Amino acid sequence: MAIKHQTSPEIQDFLVYWLLEQVSAEGMPPGQLGVEAVRRSGGDLRPAESDVRAAQVTCWQRGWLNAPHPFSLQAASLSAGGRVELNRRAAATTAGRAEVAGDPREKAAERLLALISPAGKHEVLDVGTGGGFLARKLAAAGFRVLGIDVDADAIAGATKEPAPGDRLRFEVADIHGLAEGKRRWLTIVTSYLLHECDDPIATLRSICACLGPGGRLACMDFPPNCAAYLSGVGRTPFHAFRALAKGDWQALASELGLSLSEQLCFGYVSVTLARKEPDEDGRTPITQRIGESIP
Repeated sequence: MAIKHQTSPEIQDFLVYWLLEQVSAEGMPPGQLGVEAVRRSGGDLRPAESDVRAAQVTCWQRGWLNAPHPFSLQAASLSAGGRVELNRRAAATTAGRAEVAGDPREKAAERLLALISPAGKHEVLDVGTGGGFLARKLAAAGFRVLGIDVDADAIAGATKEPAPGDRLRFEVADIHGLAEGKRRWLTIVTSYLLHECDDPIATLRSICACLGPGGRLACMDFPPNCAAYLSGVGRTPFHAFRALAKGDWQALASELGLSLSEQLCFGYVSVTLARKEPDEDGRTPITQRIGESIP
């Protein structure tokens, strides 16, 4: 189940790009933008209506479309200015991806480690660890890490790889089950998890339920933007749009008791850092202040 996105400038920007691209290639009527985005993505992209209308109006008001009005259901074409804009956006997006040399995952992981360092005495929970990509980096940086995944085969593969000292362990576990228990963590990380979930928001709620007051949440994922689309990550070029956009994070933050501190993008990989609000009395429990595990 792909999420219904909140209004987000990054999705508006993508829809402008995609509308120009589709009008150029197929003469798609601008009034079909929202319907076609959902259909062609197989439901992976479900933009807010306000974002769809903003993209249609932007393209029409700036003279990029030859159409009677921004919501026309007649076949359209690009004006000379529209072709220039499409080429500019394609070149800018390609250049932006090239700035992240090598694997953008490495750059994003490096930044994530810098955001949550230094390592404390407490254990970090890596949710949806898969083969242990991020868990191993955390362990190598001095963190104690528990990597969990519902995929037993993934955990079996992860445990076969050598681990630094005794700082890393893996378990087959479901975050929804852990959320029903009493144990809480001061730091929880995820990498490429939310966009793979049938209900990413429900998964995020369970993750936050496992996060102690004052704790940190760091998520790596695909950002719903042009770079992710052009890179064709996942099942289809639209697959990244199952991830949370900035507008989604901002809308969910208060509901989940989070304050957002960093939202960064490295080509087609994003890093979001949030902190859970302290207890109502404004204090963080003593076990968290000294960095110990929460029982």
